[in-house]
Amino acid sequence: MGLLYSKPLEIAINSLSSFFNLDWSTEWSPTPQTFPLFRLPLLAWLEVFRTLDPIELFILSQSSKRVANCVHIVGSKKWKLTVYVGSKCIIINGKYKLFIIETTQKPSRRYDKEVGAFFIKYEDIGNSKRELQDVLAQLQTAFRCPVTTFYYNNVKKKNQRWFPVLKYIIQNQIQPLESLNIEGTVKNKHLDWALQNVRVTRIISIRLFGMLKFTGNFQPICERFSFFSTGTLRLDLMMLKSCKLIELKISRLTMGALNFFMKEWKAGSFPNLRYILIQSGRFNWRDHILGFDRYDMEELGVSRRLVIDKNLSIESTGGVDIHADNGRKATMQMSTGSPDWFRLIVWED
Repeated sequence: MGLLYSKPLEIAINSLSSFFNLDWSTEWSPTPQTFPLFRLPLLAWLEVFRTLDPIELFILSQSSKRVANCVHIVGSKKWKLTVYVGSKCIIINGKYKLFIIETTQKPSRRYDKEVGAFFIKYEDIGNSKRELQDVLAQLQTAFRCPVTTFYYNNVKKKNQRWFPVLKYIIQNQIQPLESLNIEGTVKNKHLDWALQNVRVTRIISIRLFGMLKFTGNFQPICERFSFFSTGTLRLDLMMLKSCKLIELKISRLTMGALNFFMKEWKAGSFPNLRYILIQSGRFNWRDHILGFDRYDMEELGVSRRLVIDKNLSIESTGGVDIHADNGRKATMQMSTGSPDWFRLIVWED
């Protein structure tokens, strides 16, 4: 395995390279007695550490256990980790990147007659997760900081290394994730476990491809929930009461279920909801929502903008204005053609 880092150590990199052993298959390297940095007292160490970026600190932490036990003192509270399982990348504070490159111990070779040379034969080890977990463990041991964001993007069904990596993260830290993003082809049992057991505070984004069906029985407690599926998706909207923004695409929600949801919203059952968008292939043209038909809710009229937060705003044109029992104002909109969609925009008081 190799390790790529964003820039070299600025302090005596040529000297350090002869001392550090970054082979993850070995134990801790002995502290080099001839390198001056390691003969400094602790307070002097910390002053040096404060001048280094996280990548440099991580490399230093691999030189000895003593160094590893000190680097977190200079700023563990300000460090956050983002894990990209598909690209085998760990990002510190959204800026400093570690790429994990896995190779076999004894790679096979082949001889090319036209070139007259041997080449290392490429071997797909994409389903391996051991190296990624090892580097993540080393980072968290050195920095003592949590993983806040988890990304997985892969359409290969055989590549399921995201699940053991996510499970490892959840089992080894108390702090919940801020963001969980899964995109691709996954096993139903793995996705169900993740949605049941992973605590997320801000964003859950799920995009499924190639799965025939998924029936969710979970209650996410997060601000934003987005779920897209090319197959049959069945979700109970009543389980999403804590969400601020909801997006469901290609779901099997009927107009009857949507009308029930709107009655619950009108009664005040969704106090946090600001916006919901639903695309479904089961909407019936003859059905009504709170007594309104599609043409009552079409996009004709004055344009308005709803600002969800500093990164997201929604443009609204037309629709029908309604009021909840608690006085909250909202606008319902619905398409009059394909694809079928419905959205509710809840305005600020």
